[in-house]
Amino acid sequence: MSKPAPPVSKVAVSKVAALILLAFAGSPLASAERPPGYADLADLTLAAPVIVRGTIEKTSRLNAKAAPGLAAGKARLLVTARLEAALVAPGALPARLQWLWDAPLDARGKPPKVQKMTVLAWLNAPGADGATRLVSRLAQQPWDAGLESRVRAIAIEARSGKIPVVTSVSNGFRAEGTVPGESESQFFLTAKDGRPLTLVVENRPGEARRVIVSRAEIIDESAERVRPETLLWYRLACVLPAELPSTAGGDDPALAADWQAALLSLGPCGRTP
Repeated sequence: MSKPAPPVSKVAVSKVAALILLAFAGSPLASAERPPGYADLADLTLAAPVIVRGTIEKTSRLNAKAAPGLAAGKARLLVTARLEAALVAPGALPARLQWLWDAPLDARGKPPKVQKMTVLAWLNAPGADGATRLVSRLAQQPWDAGLESRVRAIAIEARSGKIPVVTSVSNGFRAEGTVPGESESQFFLTAKDGRPLTLVVENRPGEARRVIVSRAEIIDESAERVRPETLLWYRLACVLPAELPSTAGGDDPALAADWQAALLSLGPCGRTP
């Protein structure tokens, strides 16, 4: 008659569980950082004088003494990349570029293997030797065609000069309509180019509230809805204050409610802290 198997100790169970957790923690899914949203991409694209697609040829890890201010769970790598294409550049660029990147460590304390990986990088203007800097900690991202397309669209809109740079809301007023429940609120925004910019909230009985933007001095048919994930949306959603200032009519509850409706229609900025 065979002997019964000995009971499994709590220590053994704990060791097995720890090994499972360690294996999961080292998976790409567990170590991946959140990809940038539209607001992050706009921040990067507006800040960077140079945006490139490049293939990483090699990386060298700096020691702790050569990496001051390095956050926990990161390794500072010197990246050497071969230039594949320039999305934005003030002039000719070297064939190879170098920058520092704070890479996430896996559960074993190892940085990711990124040799031969194609990336998008948002950079300061490089020197003749190709040495440069990322414009922020998010400024190196794995390349894909969709990401490059979004970045190109932001760069084109930004360089067109047609999208106002919104700075604040200066005033607002609300007018009741001729039909009960009908009203219109107008919020006058200030922009760097000095041209008029008005955010309009229209309330009609039995209809969804309509939020539009006009650049004309008189609100007419040229006013249009703000499309999500456009530069105009970014310059409104990421700048306008969460509460209507009292100097702009915020003490009027109905006007303040329409301001909140306008912000709700735009949606949150979604910028990475």
